[in-house]
Amino acid sequence: MKNIAVIFGGKSQEHDISVITGVFTLNALDKTLFKAVPIYIGKDGVWRTGDNLFDVTVFRRGEIKGLKKVTLLCGENALYSVEKKLTKLAELAGAIICTHGRNGEDGTVAAVLKLSEIPFASPDVFASAFSMDKSLTRLCVRALGVKMAEGFTLERTKYYDDVAAALERVRRLGYPVIVKPSSSGSSIGITVVKDESSLKSAFDLAFGFDVKVVVEEFLDGAFDVNCACYRSQGKCIVSECERPSGGEFLSFYDKYFGSKGGEKRQFPADIDEKTSRKIKNITAEIYEKFCFSGIVRIDYLVCGGDVYLNEINSVPGSMAYYLFCEKISDFTALLTKLLNDAFIRWREYYQSSFAFQSNVLSLEGVNIKK
Repeated sequence: MKNIAVIFGGKSQEHDISVITGVFTLNALDKTLFKAVPIYIGKDGVWRTGDNLFDVTVFRRGEIKGLKKVTLLCGENALYSVEKKLTKLAELAGAIICTHGRNGEDGTVAAVLKLSEIPFASPDVFASAFSMDKSLTRLCVRALGVKMAEGFTLERTKYYDDVAAALERVRRLGYPVIVKPSSSGSSIGITVVKDESSLKSAFDLAFGFDVKVVVEEFLDGAFDVNCACYRSQGKCIVSECERPSGGEFLSFYDKYFGSKGGEKRQFPADIDEKTSRKIKNITAEIYEKFCFSGIVRIDYLVCGGDVYLNEINSVPGSMAYYLFCEKISDFTALLTKLLNDAFIRWREYYQSSFAFQSNVLSLEGVNIKK
């Protein structure tokens, strides 16, 4: 039986949502094939494990004391306890990243796993990093000719050094605009700004969450459509499109509480076949061209017959299982597919040579001393 680490939590604004995704994934793994090993990253950034982490009510009650502090070591596919002394707890055959937001979804956890030589059923470092940073997403996807709303990026120090210049750039773009942190998720820190009177407060809010802020034109009349993708046996599997419930833009509460009241989400989305096919094709192209792995959900805005990419979620909430699965047993089978794909990718990765024999260190003239 293979030990599979499920990593969740994180030092980010999306910590609580990540706990839900992680605990859900822990319990959905096929227990006949895998032993789930929980790794919970607290709001303090410390990694911990414990048998009680399979129960989400533990977090509701705040009963996370008594957990073992753990770490990974570069070059070793094992989980170590760091209580009093370094003790190996388990060798890890693979991992699933369920950490939303920074210090997780941005590629940092993927980098740690790669250094520890642990296969993971989640996107790699680069794919995660450019997805999390909306300013980089704009640069990358536009290279493929994918539309995004017009806009620009501001850095915190430059903004506060010359606020007037930033306000003038917004005037040239034209109101209304959306102001959002470049590397934040779940619509946290986002404001729709309809005139200059509320612009400065919108910048203050967004810069409170990130050192970079993206300003984009507000697409009047646009509505959200989501589409997800994963790879299995070398083939990209694209979901049907979903139209989530929400107002003029999807707030944090729309995303996580919207289905409990008001308009229900549409799945499949009630959009014409041409638009649906276009969204699916863009999703597959981005997934393949940027070498994604695991489940990725891409959020779009549809406005006046045009499709605009909004953002890429390299670790979607609940792993976007609801776009592929009718029941939990389907999700269990999907996780097995993702892990098997990760094992195959890892074997292919290590078919490359990482060593090169040279005599550079023995050459005359190479004599470096302190």
